[in-house]
Amino acid sequence: MEFTRLYLDTAIFIELAEVQGEIQTLLYKLIEKQMQGGERFLCTSELALAELLVGPYRDEDDDLIQLYDNWIVEDNSWLDVRPVTREVLWSAALVRRQFKSVKLPDAIHLASAIGFECSHFLTADKRIPGQVRLKNDRWRGERFSPELSVILPTAENLRAIIESRP
Repeated sequence: MEFTRLYLDTAIFIELAEVQGEIQTLLYKLIEKQMQGGERFLCTSELALAELLVGPYRDEDDDLIQLYDNWIVEDNSWLDVRPVTREVLWSAALVRRQFKSVKLPDAIHLASAIGFECSHFLTADKRIPGQVRLKNDRWRGERFSPELSVILPTAENLRAIIESRP
C-alpha cells in the first residue's frame, strides 16, 4: 500500500486522547514521524473539532477541550486542517447519494479527504465502505474522483503507515 496522504477521522483523535494502549502508542509514533519534517501527510477537517468537543463539554472537561482545540486550531505543525467548503458539501451530497447508509458528518469527512487528495481515510467506524470513489455525471460528462481507501486503526495498519513514511 502506498500512503500519499492520510485523513484522520474524529474517532482517531479520541483514540489519541482518551484510550490508552498499543493503538494510541502507534498513533503518537505516527505524529512524531510527521513532526520530523517534510510535507504534511496527516489531515482532517474543522468538522472534527465540533464532533470532538461534544463529550468534553458535556463532562465539563476543560483540559480535554483545550487539548482538542490545540490539536485542531492552535498547533497545526503536524496536521493540515481545512474548513468545510461549498465544494466539500457538494461532494458530501454525492457520497450520500452513492452510499445511503453513510451519515452526513461521515460524508463530509469523506468528501474532505477526497478534496485533500488523500489516498487513505483512517477511521474506527466499520460502517464506512472500504473504498470510496465518487461518480458525478454533472461534471461535463461522466467524471470520477480518485479512489479513497478506508482503513481501520489496527496495529498492523498503523505500523505499515509508519514504516511507509521517510
